[in-house]
Amino acid sequence: MEKEKVSEEMMGPPSEFTVKSIDLETGELTVVMNREDAQVLGIRSLDRVKVTSGRKSMTAIVELTGTVVGRGELGLLVKGREMLGIGQGDRVRVTPVSRPVSIEIIKKRLNRMELSSEEIKILTEEITNHRLSDVELSAFVCSTYMNPLNNREIKDLTMAMVGSGETIEVDTQPIFDFHSIGGVPGNKVTLIVVPIVAAAGLHIPKTCSRAISSAGGTADILETVANVTLPGWKIKEICETVGGTIAWGGGVNIAPADDIIIRVEYPLSIDPYSQVIASVLAKKKAVGADHLLMDIPVGPNTKVPTMELGRRYARDFMDIGRQIGINVECAITYGGQPVGRNVGPALEVKEA
Repeated sequence: MEKEKVSEEMMGPPSEFTVKSIDLETGELTVVMNREDAQVLGIRSLDRVKVTSGRKSMTAIVELTGTVVGRGELGLLVKGREMLGIGQGDRVRVTPVSRPVSIEIIKKRLNRMELSSEEIKILTEEITNHRLSDVELSAFVCSTYMNPLNNREIKDLTMAMVGSGETIEVDTQPIFDFHSIGGVPGNKVTLIVVPIVAAAGLHIPKTCSRAISSAGGTADILETVANVTLPGWKIKEICETVGGTIAWGGGVNIAPADDIIIRVEYPLSIDPYSQVIASVLAKKKAVGADHLLMDIPVGPNTKVPTMELGRRYARDFMDIGRQIGINVECAITYGGQPVGRNVGPALEVKEA
């Protein structure tokens, strides 16, 4: 929460409110305020406020109501209560704050302008600290979907994502990793590759995502038979003990900005080109990968519909990987039909 001071400017004196617990989980850090209180403070819907309890504070997005909370109450959702360590009836101070700097950075992207390394760093920090609403974050995602980042911007975004969270340092070298871009029903290849690599005496701390543009990602599939929500120390311990593991990347604080971006990509069913590369390489760099094998399925209705796009992905993965210290090899595979004979999480685990 220390990083919240980036671009945060107080807009008025603090006011005290009594916490009302709201049993609701959202991806955003959101508070609910009575419309009359908001009018007094000059706050509109989707404005930001800083909520302070003792030495802890968070910046949250405001939603307004006339019924859910009364005058003098502040509705705190699950995530906000956990961050501040408070509950029903506690007192908090609320201070209006300025809009994030990232708003102007996103507008610059929408105007097809190149972002500097510092702008990408600020944007990543404010995403990590939940300072952007889903509407604003969706605008950034759509800007990269319509106008992909260049390779320098992708490299900067990758390293900014790595720096936004924790890293895992396995006490052995070299570290190997594997990733499939996916997008093909029944693509259970990760569940086969990781045991093979570990059985060969190599080390592969594989982190994977949940569904982005399909009904089930690798984490969703393996979760039908095993716990995939592992802390960083557990991933390290398992990898050092048996050679490999498969864990959900969102269960550990690795490149957290990426998981926040994925959350808004899912309802749109899009996976922008530059975000695919930055997402994969950030997770691999964070686990200390030295060598990475990329599976790029190509075919109608996949994420990579043409061979031309597949080759472009391969070139850029290898180029940006080299720049950040990862040796990347790419395999362009056939993705024109489902992989194997079973589709669906439990069935795919059984077949693998």
